[in-house]
Amino acid sequence: MDQASVVIFYMQSLPENSDIFRTRRKKKGQLWVFWSKESDVRHRWQYEPDIFNLFDITATYRLDADVPMPYFYPDYFGLLRKEPIEKTGFVNAFVSGTFDQSDRLNYLKELMSYLEVHSYGKMLNNRCLMNDEGALTKRRIIAGYKFSLAFENAISKDYVTEMLFDPLIEGSVPVYLGAPNIDDIVPGDNCYINVSSYSSIKALADYLVELDNDDSRYMEYLKWKVRPYRLEFNLKANIVARHPLIRLCNVIRTKMSQLEPITYGGN
Repeated sequence: MDQASVVIFYMQSLPENSDIFRTRRKKKGQLWVFWSKESDVRHRWQYEPDIFNLFDITATYRLDADVPMPYFYPDYFGLLRKEPIEKTGFVNAFVSGTFDQSDRLNYLKELMSYLEVHSYGKMLNNRCLMNDEGALTKRRIIAGYKFSLAFENAISKDYVTEMLFDPLIEGSVPVYLGAPNIDDIVPGDNCYINVSSYSSIKALADYLVELDNDDSRYMEYLKWKVRPYRLEFNLKANIVARHPLIRLCNVIRTKMSQLEPITYGGN
């Protein structure tokens, strides 16, 4: 580490209040990279100024990072055009993580008191997964439902994960709880339902029932799949066209040109 020109810290692997930053000092001319795809509210201590300001480069889910790494991958651009299959289910949920800054478990529990929700995750589970193959099984199940509860584990700007993109790909309408700027990130108009737009969970439940009983209104939420992507979405999708490590190397090259070179005694 002392002789490295660049040190990448995989921040989400560090224990809370890790002492590494008290026992290690950055060498002159060395760059430190803050690398994390976890939300800033999950690891708040890492974003405290005395820690965060130690870094020269950020590589995170945030779109304003030096190296943006949103939960969007190059193949999604084509996968989002996948044609929806016929729906046999109403509402599904996949919630397994115990971290819950968004209060999604309470939202899910209350919604289940108004609607029949098939919950396949570990939390509030009422459906078993047979021959579970992970993400493939999840997407296959989602595809057969009209609506998918896309509840993030935290509410933070730009923090939009596969919870949204899996149903969009499979042609199930996401019922979204999460990033306040979600409308700046989605690929098309009228492609999701925002939980925050409703005065209560009961009002949201009533709306889902209305759409379930009106095929023409429901299909309005799938028309985006055959329309051009939003310009803003195209611009964001271009960000991930190159691997993040390649983009990181380009940033490092620029930063290093602005620093004095590292010199080692005897070398």
